[in-house]
This record gives sequence, structure tokens and C-alpha cells, in this order.
Amino acid sequence: MKRWLTSMLVVLFMVFPAIAGEEKKDDGQAVAEDAAKKVDDGEKESPILRLAEMRLDEYVVPARMINLPIPGKTRTVQDILDQFEKWTEDDKIGGVLLDVGYLSLTLPDIQELRNAVERFKKSGKKVVAFLNAGGQSAYLLACAADEIAVAPTGGVMIPGTGTVFPFMKGYYQMLGVDFEVITAGKFKYGGFVNKRQPDEHFYTEFNAIFDGWYGDVKQMIAQGRNLSLDQVKEAIDIALFDANQAQQRGLVDTLAYYDEYREQILRREKMKRHRDDDRGMADVNSIQDLVELVNDAMQEAAEAHKAVGPKIAVLHARGPIIDLNLGPAFASTLICRDDFGEVVDELRKNKSIKAVVMRIDSPGGSGYASDVIWKKLRQLDEEKPLVVSQGFVAASGGYYLSCPARRIFAQPTTITGSIGVIGIIPCMWSRYNRMDYELVDLPRGERSLLGAAHRELSKEDRAFIQNYMDDFYSIFIDRVAVTRKMPASEVRKIAEGRIYTGRDALKIGLVDELGGLAEAIDAARAMANIPPSAELKIVHYPRAGSLGEIFESLAGTSSVSQVMEAFSKGVSAARPVTFDQQLTLFSQRLQPLCWMAMPDISLSGNTPQLQLPIPGLPMNSANPFEQLPVLGN
Repeated sequence: MKRWLTSMLVVLFMVFPAIAGEEKKDDGQAVAEDAAKKVDDGEKESPILRLAEMRLDEYVVPARMINLPIPGKTRTVQDILDQFEKWTEDDKIGGVLLDVGYLSLTLPDIQELRNAVERFKKSGKKVVAFLNAGGQSAYLLACAADEIAVAPTGGVMIPGTGTVFPFMKGYYQMLGVDFEVITAGKFKYGGFVNKRQPDEHFYTEFNAIFDGWYGDVKQMIAQGRNLSLDQVKEAIDIALFDANQAQQRGLVDTLAYYDEYREQILRREKMKRHRDDDRGMADVNSIQDLVELVNDAMQEAAEAHKAVGPKIAVLHARGPIIDLNLGPAFASTLICRDDFGEVVDELRKNKSIKAVVMRIDSPGGSGYASDVIWKKLRQLDEEKPLVVSQGFVAASGGYYLSCPARRIFAQPTTITGSIGVIGIIPCMWSRYNRMDYELVDLPRGERSLLGAAHRELSKEDRAFIQNYMDDFYSIFIDRVAVTRKMPASEVRKIAEGRIYTGRDALKIGLVDELGGLAEAIDAARAMANIPPSAELKIVHYPRAGSLGEIFESLAGTSSVSQVMEAFSKGVSAARPVTFDQQLTLFSQRLQPLCWMAMPDISLSGNTPQLQLPIPGLPMNSANPFEQLPVLGN
């Protein structure tokens, strides 16, 4: 009996799958026959497109803290641009839903993202935005979308543009510190550290900057929301709206919570939700996990460099320009003279690199380092096209580095120009007198103690330093004249250390075209005669260093604990070197500086956060980078 039951079970297990398979086959044949019939009848079933989602919030940053391609929650503006490019080329993606929160980005960064949205829309795809408790930057980005939704309890804030400038002479004098500031160029401004009140030149140039920014903000809102400039001005003067008020004024289209709005879009556009859109934060529980993660990311980045075919290199130049060389760990935060020059030489010699686009975001710095890199870039341009894309700021030394390019692109809100020279000398004699120091000089040579912080600067020494700055200013003028193909006399008229918006710089010939990184890459491709049909690879420099190189460069300026802390925060934002840290660095010794010498004004409506350092003696042995933000402080 048991044998009989066993035999029956075996038969059943063999027969039922066959029957099921036959039924499945019959169903499949029916579907195929039905599809064939539709084709015969002239009907064609179109594929269901997908709606991708992208969250844009405080984790979107200009650059990462450490120059490592570590995937994670933090994403750079470049990561977002690359993602939009992929979605544009993906036939399965029919639209994008932007979940826009608080964005700590500059106006040029916002314009880069808006340009990416516009290019995506031109491909025939849809972009909708949900405004999730964001400020003005979030709203400006959302205005590039086809429509905007906000939660019923949400709102819109558009306060306009403005900031607070600190004049700190009184503060420093309380500490017993005065600054001698010697400039070449009447707009080259050092008054933030040696004046109590601004002068007429301050008001002239900064009123022009903020007028330009204000006009561009109004234009972005007016174009995106189909409003008049007068309507936008009225809204900005009110500044804050609840959800209903925002809808009544045409600032938003729909009131709904995020999940409700997403379902509305999916039903209306007949799309499916695309779930594989963002990379999640990798779980790192040990050093081994970190090493494996970084190695995988490096290998992925290296594949693009090894790819066969023409390439355009995007060379990122970010941060103050300095004479020290600190290795690859600092490539996202500082432009180190020899380190950066070596990368330029590598690009010049690489035959697979057909053109270079330098993306620069720098307030300048060392005049000597700027000139050395300028020479390297000019040699590069003699062999292959060099195009510059200016970010938020490409001023003074940042403009010095831009000059060798065949074409310079800037956003309308970019800060550029500042063709001038400045020298800063800290004078601490009153501090030493208060502390009853007795300092004994033993000079050998008339100027052996020139710039020493314990002595006031004599009229003769000041005149000597002024001539030194003027000579370097003439060199700067000549560099601009030669590479921009302008008479030196014309350059001198528009120089004087004055900063300009990108829009105003275009009018006077300091830049060639308004646009972002994508437009610069298109121009480089055309200059390199790469046909539109050819597959083009975009590779980014400086390359991420190996783990050993990163540790070595960090260890040269930090303790072991700081190195480990830097690695633990490597996926977070690269906080810029602050004005205070730059002041501390550049007052270490007397030198001609092609430096903008002003506090950060990148975020409208914010008072600069000042650390108020006390500079040490010139040429002292203290490490000026012991408090750099790249080390995790």
C-alpha cells in the first residue's frame, strides 16, 4: 500500500508541473497571439515609462571633504549633473520628481542644477518638484520644474539677496593686533581687517554685485513661474508665504503631501515608480569595510580613465591657491602649487585627453603660485584646447588661472575679476607692550626685519613694499593682456582689483560666454574636433589618491586621531577654508597676494561665521593648517 501511495505521489509531482507548464504555455501563446493581432490591426503598445525620484537637500554639496570617490548619502553637484545625464539618455525614464529641501549652495551651483533640469526637459521628459521646507535656494531650483507642489502646512520663503559684512579693526585692536594692508588697485579691498567703516569703493563694487544677483533671482522666478518682474518683486518684499498664499500668488501649483503628490503624478502621467535611483549610504563597520568600499570606488573611477576613445578631462580647481604642497587628500579644498602643476602636466602629456575643461572655484591666494600654475596652463593650451568654467568665485588668483583658456564660461552670478595685488602684515607691537615684553633686535641688513610683527612699519618700508606690489600688479596686467588678447591699457582700466558678476564681466571682455560646465564641455568638444557621433568619455582630475597617498598627505599635517577623523568624515561636505583661516595663512609672511581678501558671501541672508584668529609672527614655525576644516575640526 505504501509503495502504491509513493508511486502515485511521484506521478502527481511529475504530471502537475507539466500540466501547469502547458497551461502557462497556452496563456503565453494567447498573449503573443493577442499582441500579434494588435500589431496586425495597426495597434502598438508603448512601454510604460518610469518616474525617477531625487532628494535634494543639505547633503548636496559642492565637493567632498576628502578627494575620495566614496559613495554615500552625501552627493556633490557633479554627482547630480551626472545622474541627470544618465536619466536623459535612459529611454525607460519618462520624468523626474525632485524632492527639494534645504540647499546650502551658491547661486552658480543652483544655476548649474537648473541648467541640468532644462536639458532634461528639452529631451521631451517631464520634471516636477515638491518643495520640502526649503528656503530661497530650494525655491529657485524648483522654479526650473514644469510644476511645483508644497505640503498644505508648508510654505515658500523668498527674501531676496543680502548679507552682513564685518569690519573688524576695532576687534583686532582690542587684541593688540593691527594690520598693515598694502594694495595695488583702488578696489583691492582689505578694509575688513584694518577699517571700521567701508569706503566709497566698497559701496560701488558691492552694490553692483548685489544688484546683479537680485536681478538674476527675480528673473529665475519670473521665467519659471510665468510672472512679471513686478509681481516677483512684490513677492520678494513680502518674503514669506504659507501654502495657500503661495498658491494664490502663482508661486506653486499644487497643495499635497509628498506621497500623495507622487501618486497623482504616476496616475496622471501613466508612469511606474523607478525605485533604483539613488545610492544608499554604505554600511562601514570596520577598517576592512572602509578599505573595500574605497577600493571598489577607486576601481570604478579608474575604469573611465582606461576607456578607449577620445576623452575630455574636467580639471577641478577649488579653494585658495597656496605655495605649500600637501598631497591628494587636500585636492577638494586647496590648490597646491606643485601638486596642481603636476596634474596639469599629466593632462598635457596624455594623448587620449583631447581637451581640458578647468572648473575653477577659487578666491585666489599666492601670487607666485598663481603665476607658476598660469605658465603650466598656458603650455597645456598650446598642445590641446583649454576651456574654463567658473563656479561661484574665480577672482584675483582664480581669474589669473582662468586667463590661459581659449574660452571662459561663467554663470551670470559668478564673482570674477579682482585683478589686483594685496599684501597683509600683522603688527602686534601694542600687544607686546601691554604684556611688558622686552624684544631685542639684532639686525644684519637694512631690511632684515622687514615685516616683523613687533614693529610698526616705517614710511620708507611701506613705500618699498608698495613698489613691490605695484611691480607684481604690472605682471598680472600683462598676463591678462597676453592671454585675453587685449591691450594692457584696456586691462588696467577694468582691473584695479574690482570684482564683477559674470554678466558684467561678459560686457567688458573678461569672460566669453554665460553658461555652466555642460556648455564648457560642449565648446571643448567642438574645439577638439570630436564629432557628435563619437562616443566621448568625461574623466575628472585630480584623480583620487590611493589610500596610502591619502594617509601620507594627511599624516604630514595632522595627528593620527585627526587622520582617522578625516576618514570618518570623508563622505561629508568639503567645508571651504574660511576667510579667517586664509587670513592666518597669508599673513604668515610678506608676499604679493592675488587674493580677493573678503569674507564669504556665498549664502544670501547669512552673517559670516568668523573664528577671529590671532595671527602669529611672520615666518613662524606654527603649522597654518592645523585648524583646516579638511581635518575634521
